[in-house]
Amino acid sequence: MNNGFSILELLVVLAISFTIFGMVISNITEGITVSRKVTTRQQLLESLFFTVDTIKNDLTKCGMRLQEAASIFNLDLFTHTKSGFKVIYGLATEELERNSYKGDKTIEITGKDFVKKGRRILIYDIVSRRFEFSRIRKVDGCLLQLESGLKNEHLKHSVVVPLKEIEMKLYKKEKVIKRKIDKGYFQPVIEGVTDFYLSFFEDSNSVLYRLEINKKEQVRGYIFLSNKAG
Repeated sequence: MNNGFSILELLVVLAISFTIFGMVISNITEGITVSRKVTTRQQLLESLFFTVDTIKNDLTKCGMRLQEAASIFNLDLFTHTKSGFKVIYGLATEELERNSYKGDKTIEITGKDFVKKGRRILIYDIVSRRFEFSRIRKVDGCLLQLESGLKNEHLKHSVVVPLKEIEMKLYKKEKVIKRKIDKGYFQPVIEGVTDFYLSFFEDSNSVLYRLEINKKEQVRGYIFLSNKAG
């Protein structure tokens, strides 16, 4: 008659149970580690693709709606260093509703969708060959109050272009690429950047860039600044 397990049998069962339990825990831990690595890499790649798309979008828009003025007035719409760039492009093309004179701090334009306080604008007249940059102090419908008086006279129907200014650069010590829009603050775009290099080819109005993350993932690209006058 069997009255139960012996101590030896219990020890054997416990040993087998602990072994199986240890294997299960080990597999779970390994699975979590692998999952974390996969998730981290996926997030890195998503961040990298987002950054590349942002760079392409910013550079492609450089000079948009400013081609005419840039070709005549030689406007500086693109500046760069070895690890960053700044671009300017137009958001809309409006006109003056009435003549404006030197010293005026208020102008009236045909539209108001893309104007706001603090935004920079370009006013120019091809016929008189006059142009100037200004900045909006206050918006009241289609009336714009400027931060300073006009430096030139501008006749009715002169062109007014609300501008968008974007700057992107690498902070080497932090290994972070940051981006700023207009008069805002620099915001992080991607971390772990071990290399961000740009080279501008003036003859072809094109930019070659290289972006490297954690000395592993690397992307290179070549972008033609189609909206920037040569």
